[in-house]
Amino acid sequence: MLSVQTNNAAMTALKNLNTNSMAQDVSLNRLSSGFRINSAADDSSGFAISSKLDAQSQRMKAASQNATQATAMVKMADAGVNEIQNMVTRIQTLATQAASANNNQELAKLDAERTKLTAAIDKIAASTNYNGVSLLNGTAGATASVGAGASGVAAAVTVQGAGATGAAHAYTLANTLAAGTNTMVLTDTVAGTSQTVAVATPAAGTVSSVSFGDIGLTISLDANAGTFAAQAVTVTAGAAQDFQVGADNNPNNVVQVDLSKNYSSAGLLLNTGDLLTASNAQTYIDTAKTALDTLITNRAGLGATQNQLAFINANLATGIEQSTAAVSSIRDADMATEMATFTKNKILTQAGTSMLAQANQAAQNVLTLFR
Repeated sequence: MLSVQTNNAAMTALKNLNTNSMAQDVSLNRLSSGFRINSAADDSSGFAISSKLDAQSQRMKAASQNATQATAMVKMADAGVNEIQNMVTRIQTLATQAASANNNQELAKLDAERTKLTAAIDKIAASTNYNGVSLLNGTAGATASVGAGASGVAAAVTVQGAGATGAAHAYTLANTLAAGTNTMVLTDTVAGTSQTVAVATPAAGTVSSVSFGDIGLTISLDANAGTFAAQAVTVTAGAAQDFQVGADNNPNNVVQVDLSKNYSSAGLLLNTGDLLTASNAQTYIDTAKTALDTLITNRAGLGATQNQLAFINANLATGIEQSTAAVSSIRDADMATEMATFTKNKILTQAGTSMLAQANQAAQNVLTLFR
């Protein structure tokens, strides 16, 4: 039937043209982006699964970076402890030589070298840090508290070394007045050691500090003029440094790097004793041996942590590879297939355009009936 109101052929051609044109646009979008799924509408279930896998992969990448940073920190700590171990080994050798020395001059030379080595140990323990975190003096995360002093004197505690080695150390801080000289006494109530330091009373509005190097603490004075009464000082060691090395919130995905060990001469108890007599040297041999045993044990722990982190990093690398491959299999476009589909739809679109023109032209034949 010839009709000017409805052109069924043109409508059919237009419908097919629109269908093929939209399919061509989809293929073009996939070819230009490289993804089969560019929005949730393309494949809702595939979009959800690939998004979760991609998020998991990103978490594992961050965990791998954490493991790498932890490894670098442990390696730096191990390098510092290795140097200290070499020095303690030398100190033990000096003590052994001093135990058999026959004259004071020789003993003095041996003790002088020991003193220099302990100073070098303290320097390494104080200066070894990773991104601002001290690794070898036991102060990472350590906290200290002190009661308010008498006569308007306030005290703050800076942790430096031995005070932070245990789970908690308690001290008694007191002062005495003798002939106009202020003396501060800090007693470690755990170890039973004490140190007395002479210090001037701080002037009003000033800040001064008193170093108790033997015990490993520095007391900072921020005060109006006044004197100290006996008070308690408590130092609590910092917790281990935690590194998240897994994609999920799970205790098994956390590696702890113990930074509470104090490798200074005070922490290793090398600051007590000397080699000035053969008897002292014999005692110091045991001190050095104990310090060396501690270093070896702790280095073994650092080595075990390095191995643990290496296995974790290898496992994370495998997980990242597998997750990335899974996301690719779901989300990525098959370029060969999409190109073939695009070419087919392009040809069909061109053919549809031509056929639509032909269908529209067919309606013109009705006019011949009016001639």
